[in-house]
Order: sequence, then C-alpha cells, then structure tokens
Amino acid sequence: MYLEIRNLKSLLTIIRLKAGSGAERHYCPLCNQLVKNYLPLPDFYLDNLRKYGWKYSFEDSEFCNVKNYLCPSCGASDRDRLYALYLKRYFAKTRRENAIRIVDFAPSPQLTAFIKNLATALNQNITYRSADLFMQEADDRVDIMDMTIYPDKHFDFFVCSHMLEHVVDDRKALRELYRILKWGGQGILVVPIVLSIDEIDEDPSVTDVAERWRRFGQDDHVRLYSKQGFLRRIEEAGFVVHQLGQKFFGKKVFTQNGITPQSVLYIVEKTERCELP
Repeated sequence: MYLEIRNLKSLLTIIRLKAGSGAERHYCPLCNQLVKNYLPLPDFYLDNLRKYGWKYSFEDSEFCNVKNYLCPSCGASDRDRLYALYLKRYFAKTRRENAIRIVDFAPSPQLTAFIKNLATALNQNITYRSADLFMQEADDRVDIMDMTIYPDKHFDFFVCSHMLEHVVDDRKALRELYRILKWGGQGILVVPIVLSIDEIDEDPSVTDVAERWRRFGQDDHVRLYSKQGFLRRIEEAGFVVHQLGQKFFGKKVFTQNGITPQSVLYIVEKTERCELP
C-alpha cells in the first residue's frame, strides 16, 4: 500500500508539471524527480568573486551552470547529475562475479546515496568506499597524495571531483590515483577549468584569502586549471583520457539535466584501449 501511494504521488507530480505553463521541465537523475527549475549557484560564490576581483566570467568556465546549479529536491549539483548519467551506463554494462570496488574522494552525500541505491536496484555486487582527509563521515581518512592505505591495483573505479585544485602537489595525487586503479579500470576526474587561459596558474605557497579568490576562484584553491594543462598532467600520470560532452550524452539530456552545452566529463582509464559504456 505504501508503494502504491508513493507511486501515485510521483505520478501526480509528473501530471502537474506536464500541465503547467509549458516552461522547460528538468529531470534530476539522482533523486528521479521532475523539477520545473533548478536553483542558481549560491550568492556566496558570486559575491566573493566580485569582491576580490576575479577576472574571469562564468562563460569562461568549462563546467558550471550558474543559473541551474542545484536540484531543489535533493541538492545535487550539475556535475553530480552528469556523473550520475555516466555511472548509470557504467553499472548497466559492467557486470561481473567479483565485487566492483569503487572509491569516491570528497564525496557529496547525494552521489553517495545514488551509487548505493543504483547498485541495489541493479543487484550489483559493489564495494563502495568514501575517502577524505578531513570529512569525519568518510569511510577512510586519506591524503590523496599518499594513499598507503590502499594497495596497488585495488579499485575498479574512482570518483575524484574538484579535489586536485586543493592539494599541494597534484602530480603526486595523479600518480597515486593511477597506482590504486586496476588495469582496465576507470575514473571520473574533474577539476574547475577556465577555457580562456593557456597555462595552469598555481602557487601552493599563497595563503592570503583575498589572493586565492582573485587568482584561483576560491579561498581553499591553490591552482587554476587550463584545459590543455589539465590534459597534459593526466596523460603524464599514465592515464588515457576520454572527453565526453553533449555529443556523447545528447543535447536533450544536457538540457533536461541543467548541464551547459560546453560541459565536459573526463573519464580516465588505466589501459591503452577500452570500450566506454
């Protein structure tokens, strides 16, 4: 009876949205809800960027939908929604007798719940670990630059989202990510990228809050990535990298999920060739 009532409520929500004003409807893949509009990026970020003299615009950013940033239902960001779209494909295609080992660095609670729920729905044997150096709720306390807690070639998949811009030595972190990944394994590897710059701007010795906002776009960042600089460092670590954008997922899917047309999902793998799901 509970399931019937819950499904009826979902059906009524869909009917109300379809009978609305005709405005564009969106769908969040993490909470499976239709929403009329996503919520914008919180004013905190925009106010500080203006205050400290950030010299770039969000049109320069490869992956950030300022106007449609958060799901009003579950709070998932635009990048969480894109990760979920790829992970649905990955889980649907990757079926094996042994458990699929996944590690998620600095995890968002929305994506953590999504992965666990999806594994249950697909009846997949998945071992999921969350990892962070400071988050008390993480399964593992880990410095991504020195992950001695994990043996070589241990994980089938990792999620490393908006982490590398925080660490002192991102090259060391990339080598560690490569080390812990199995041959044939994949990972989601995403950082903030400004398309209008040619080289990475970095200086871990900068500690002044105002200067970090001005140069790197946030007070806990120590570098600002260019696209070519990011790709170069990924490849130097040994990864093969795939850039999956609107052409891969489809224009309609990007629109429904509030993802900007220029957004790119970087999938790295520890192998020379691998067919993507």
